[in-house]
Amino acid sequence: MAVSSSKTNGFANGTCTANPASPLPLIISGGGCVGLFLALLLSSLPCPAHIFIIEPDSPDPTLTRAMAHQPSTYPILSRVPGLLPQLIRAGSLSSGLCFRTSIACGGRVIAEKRFENGVEGMKGKGQLLLPQGKFQEIMLRMLEGRDVEVKRGWRVKGVVARGKESVSVEIGDGEGRREVLEGAYLIAADGGKSIVRKDMGILFQGDTLDAQLVALDLHFPFESHCFHDANFIIDPVNYGLIGRILPATPTSPALWRVSYGVSNGLSAAEVEAGVDTKLAAMLPNQGLDAHRNKAYRVVQVAPYKAQQLLAETMYTDHVCLVGDAAHLTNPYAGLGLASGLADASSLADVMNRILTGNAKEPATLLQSWSAARRRTFLSAVDKPSRMAYQRVRRDVSSDEKVHDMMTMDPMVGALRRGMPAMPALSLETKGEELEGW
Repeated sequence: MAVSSSKTNGFANGTCTANPASPLPLIISGGGCVGLFLALLLSSLPCPAHIFIIEPDSPDPTLTRAMAHQPSTYPILSRVPGLLPQLIRAGSLSSGLCFRTSIACGGRVIAEKRFENGVEGMKGKGQLLLPQGKFQEIMLRMLEGRDVEVKRGWRVKGVVARGKESVSVEIGDGEGRREVLEGAYLIAADGGKSIVRKDMGILFQGDTLDAQLVALDLHFPFESHCFHDANFIIDPVNYGLIGRILPATPTSPALWRVSYGVSNGLSAAEVEAGVDTKLAAMLPNQGLDAHRNKAYRVVQVAPYKAQQLLAETMYTDHVCLVGDAAHLTNPYAGLGLASGLADASSLADVMNRILTGNAKEPATLLQSWSAARRRTFLSAVDKPSRMAYQRVRRDVSSDEKVHDMMTMDPMVGALRRGMPAMPALSLETKGEELEGW
């Protein structure tokens, strides 16, 4: 059992009642970034419950799916003492971002922002560049010694019972073993294909966009071509994002992400077959060196659906949804993982209120939390993400069209004026403003 701290760790109401509202454990389905961050927050509560994390896959420190983390998440991550400094030491801060035309249109910078990474504090700093696998590795280390049990190799098979005070779930492993766990609450952080969400019959509402996206990791000397750490490529066909994942080391060149769109009808094999043609259209000098040989080395190619989806509810009968289990968005506004971390942060506040016995009406509070998080997704995530997707697909093939974009697009205009490149609306939810608090 972890030793309780006298510190409140940023939680409102750090007082534990003599009899906690529920002695049952909390069950988190999914041990990705959002699930692990939620476990760190919940295990820091004044009245921490035992926590089960059900995760089928082994840790993979090479995982790069999420690789850039917005400055808007820094206050959220700072709620776990010591976490943000460790993440920064393990990664790096982006030195700048820009919008630029495609190579076919000259590859020129339309608008840019340089970050002040040398100043004290986090204000004005760039994005945190850190692959998802390393992010998770750090959080797993921080969970050691806490009242958290990670059931690795197990997955939630379904919800088998929901009572007035608890929820029971069946879990299974790859060897056919089955167990039933009873918990005060089940929190689904098991991704866009969430078994929990599907088993509960909660609808995923929204759109699949008109192209699938490809996350391609490669080594290529973008630095020698004056690329920023993040480059949004504006073009109706060869649009995308070129961003640094890892800096160069004495033994390895820098690792970069090239994200681009392809037809929804292409198979994974067809996407793979078209990689060299796409890179020839997106990389400087067609991706070739002075001897006309390939100057790049592809590390991985991962096509996926571009979707804007939101669960019809994020809470029902002792089951909560967070992160990709609750909502999906395209990557061009950088708000996918950020919104999931904000889900976890606000849910930890709500759970603290409930577990300390201070919530006026727990079910009402959780329903209010769900409604608030859904509103925040629609206004602060879905809308700007759709705008970002349309932005990179604009036609900027002439000076007039570039001028139109600079004057009409709020994001590009903000960069031209030197304003912060972050969401205009807060991703966070204040628990004390929720009904039932």
